[in-house]
This record gives sequence, C-alpha cells and structure tokens, in this order.
Amino acid sequence: MYARLLERLGLKGFRYSPLGLRDGMLAQMLAEVDLRASVHRKIESERWAGVLEVCRRYGVDQRKAEPVREHVAQLFDELLRVHELPTEYRLWLQSAAMMQDVGKYMNHQGHHRHTQYILANSEIFGFSPEQRAVVSAIARYLGKSRPDAMERPMRAVPVQEHSNVVRAIVLLRLAVALNQDRASAVVRIRTYVYPKRVVLELVPGRGGAELEAWGLKKEAAYFREVFDRDLVVEVA
Repeated sequence: MYARLLERLGLKGFRYSPLGLRDGMLAQMLAEVDLRASVHRKIESERWAGVLEVCRRYGVDQRKAEPVREHVAQLFDELLRVHELPTEYRLWLQSAAMMQDVGKYMNHQGHHRHTQYILANSEIFGFSPEQRAVVSAIARYLGKSRPDAMERPMRAVPVQEHSNVVRAIVLLRLAVALNQDRASAVVRIRTYVYPKRVVLELVPGRGGAELEAWGLKKEAAYFREVFDRDLVVEVA
C-alpha cells in the first residue's frame, strides 16, 4: 500500500514518527491510575518541566515561589485526613503555587484574574484542558475573593471537582500566608491535627513570624467554614 502511495504521489520515500497520539493517550491514562508505574514518573517529570517553562515564560521568580510550593506540599501531606483530597491534587497545588504570579506579566493589579486566564488558556505540557481548569481555578482565588460556582473559572471545572477545588484553595491560601515576609528566612511549620481543631506552630526565621501568623489568622474563618475545624496559630 505504501509503495503504491509513493508511486502515485511521485515521492521518493517517507519518514514516520515513533510517537503516536493513541500511544500517548494510553500512556497518560496508565499514569493516572498506576502511581507506581515508570510512565507515571516520566509524565509527572514532563508536567513539572511544563510548569517551570510557564514560570520562565512569564518572568516568575522561582526562588520566591519555591517556598510556597514546599509549604503547600507539606500541608497537603500532613493534613491529609482533614482535607481528604485525591492524590493528584498534590501536583495541582504545587503547580498552582509555582504559577500563581504569572498574571503579573500583564498587570500587578488584579493579577490573580490574569493568572487564571493565562493558565486556563495556555498549552502546558502534560496537562489536559480539564486539569488546566482546576489548576487555574486554584490559583485564581488567593486574594480577597472566594470561589463561586457561578463564576467563569469555576464553571470551567467539572461540578464533581468543585468541593475538591475549594479545599485545595484553602491549603494554598495558607501556604501563601506563610510566605508574606519574603525578606526574612523562610518560616518552618509543625502541624497538629485534633478532632475539632488544627494547630499550626510556626518556627520563626531570622525575621520572626509575626506577619505570617497574622496572615494565617486571617484565613481561620474560611478554614473553619470549609473544614469544620478551628485553625489555631502558635509561634514557637
């Protein structure tokens, strides 16, 4: 058949790609369901490379974003029985933490709205449109506004994911609050989970932890609303 096509079209030869769309889709599906598979680790690595490329493209200072990423990963791990999020949200949260400031490329004022638009409408290697919608919605609500199911960012998220996105937003807001005083050394945290409350103990850096404690206490009411537990902030 190929010989007849070459003859018919007057071609001397052809080159085929060893990469197929169908093979790629199957590999990604396997990666989503088997977290131990080598293909999962490969796709996770490629996704992270895509996140870092977005950061570079929009001038994000990765040294400032990295502590937020570390804190949100720690909160995800240590508060797992509080938030009960699916495993994939750990990566979505870290991605949102790194890319939360891409909107400043357009305008510092209202940059969270710009961030959401850029992330939702950009090609990020390894992320499906639905996954970009989730990550962009998490990064959108880090300022004064809170997610509303009727707003455009949340309408792009599957309805069954709305509750997960809201809980993820709270975790990232805590991580952002932990990194308000960027001039001082990074504050470390210890977490303690009790039936009716969560205690975050701050271990100050060289510049203290007063600003971070203030930022966390501002999130206590929202934390209570979402997780039905009190958030207690203490400075060691």
